[in-house]
Amino acid sequence: MTPELSQKIQRDLQIANRALRVLGACTQAVIRATDENALLQTLCQLITEEAAYRMAWVGYALHDEAKTVQPMAWAGYETDYLKAAEITWADVPRGQGPTGRAIRSGQPVACQNMLEDPSFLPWRAAAQQRGYQSSLVLPLLEGEKVFGALNIYSAEADAFDLREMELLRELADSLSFGISVLRAKQERQRVEAALQLSEEKFAKAFYSSPVAKSITTLEDGRYLDVNWSFEELFGYRREEALGKTTLELGIWQRPEYRLKMIGLLRDHGSLKDYEALLKTSSDRPIICSLSTELIQIQGVTCAISAIEDVTERRQAEQLIVQMNSELEQRVEARTAELTQATEQLQLLNQELQRSNQELEEFAYVASHDLQEPLRAVTGYTQLLMSEYGDRFDDTSRSYAEFVIDGAKRMQQLIQDLLAYSRVGTRGKEFAETDCNTVLQEVLRNLQMAIAESNAEIVIESLPILSADQNQLGQLFQNLIANAIKFCKEEYPKVQIRVTQRETDYLFEVTDNGIGIKPQYLERVFEVFKRLHTRREYPGTGIGLAICKKIVMRHNGQIWAESTPGVGTTFYFTIPT
Repeated sequence: MTPELSQKIQRDLQIANRALRVLGACTQAVIRATDENALLQTLCQLITEEAAYRMAWVGYALHDEAKTVQPMAWAGYETDYLKAAEITWADVPRGQGPTGRAIRSGQPVACQNMLEDPSFLPWRAAAQQRGYQSSLVLPLLEGEKVFGALNIYSAEADAFDLREMELLRELADSLSFGISVLRAKQERQRVEAALQLSEEKFAKAFYSSPVAKSITTLEDGRYLDVNWSFEELFGYRREEALGKTTLELGIWQRPEYRLKMIGLLRDHGSLKDYEALLKTSSDRPIICSLSTELIQIQGVTCAISAIEDVTERRQAEQLIVQMNSELEQRVEARTAELTQATEQLQLLNQELQRSNQELEEFAYVASHDLQEPLRAVTGYTQLLMSEYGDRFDDTSRSYAEFVIDGAKRMQQLIQDLLAYSRVGTRGKEFAETDCNTVLQEVLRNLQMAIAESNAEIVIESLPILSADQNQLGQLFQNLIANAIKFCKEEYPKVQIRVTQRETDYLFEVTDNGIGIKPQYLERVFEVFKRLHTRREYPGTGIGLAICKKIVMRHNGQIWAESTPGVGTTFYFTIPT
């Protein structure tokens, strides 16, 4: 045997023994491991310390967009190599290195000479600075799925022969197995903890619920568990109920009611707000709302139910239905009464309208027919005085003058009565009317009275509204004429203004006249109501009655406010 061959055999044995030592130590570490990260760190340290490799690290394959290889543990001469490595297992240039290929293929990948292997070009300079010459990457598998890689770097080129690679692969398999066992253990612990928490939550929700709850077998309805609310509702202690069926306890008012519910439960798998007729331990009948789900307990089909007593609610609902029915009957009766009353009112209103129409027509005809004989009386009396006046003494002449004056006053009363009746019978249809134009026409009509009394008429800007123009003019003329007539010794002053409100216009006609006492403010609008003698103030006392009738025909209101000796304001409204 040549010295070179002897040295090679001795070297191979050393490498194999080194790998075996590491394999054995790692196997023991896997057996004792309780934490995944600690196991990875221990393994990397064993590889670098026991086997004298330059550096070892474990990376996990992330499933992010870049398919990053995340270093999890490392040992040996690393000096921030991994921080700048940017290793990926994607099929891109930086993923063609040993680590990326091993993760994608699931097979070990060796780089026997980093200075010459073109696939290691992205990391060559950094590896050379740290004394790395060769590497072996071993995939970590869970079943057939690769989840990471064990990377071992050596300071010598061609450091990994087949025998060492086989032993290190066994080490990687042992590590994979250990990680899988730890993960399974952790998952089992998590599931057990979650199950325990779920059971605790269920027990808390079941036993402390204010709603009665029970668990029974589906087949015969035997109670497996009940909560305290069940005891309160039905009057049975938990110990009395457990082990007995619902029929044995007599929960159902009639046994066939349970059969019907079980049939529906088998068909649908669950019931929500199912109304059942049950009874308590004292045989008191109750109406309950059941929400039931089928569950499996040790292979036996069972039903878990939430039971709510709705007896009072149903009784209240029935009472409400009854009260609604009675209310509807009362409403129908009252509606019939109101309908009858409305019909009677309509008949009375029609009769009133007919009566008013006949009265207005009578007043018009009567006043028209009465004027003819009055004209005859006046005319013949004047003719008598003209032809035979020289034969009359003073008393006869005075009597004749009384006849003529009385006839004229009677004629004026008839004319005013005729004007009053014409408000309702001869009114025109409403049209757009400019109040300013109407007032100018009124002032022309009253021009002589205004001039004789030196009256001052102040008019603010007035609106355009829907009205009977002639009647509106008569309304203003009567109010202004009254203001001039009922003046004091000083010159009359009349002010007319208007305020627009939400639904109407409010007109004000204010004078500085003699005023009206409070007790007469309503009576002044009545027909032929006079507050003074004819010698004091001429007139028939129908002017304000005509004003009121005109305003009412326009769906408005009229009233007066006055201070005796100071003046009066007449208010009236016209809808917008």
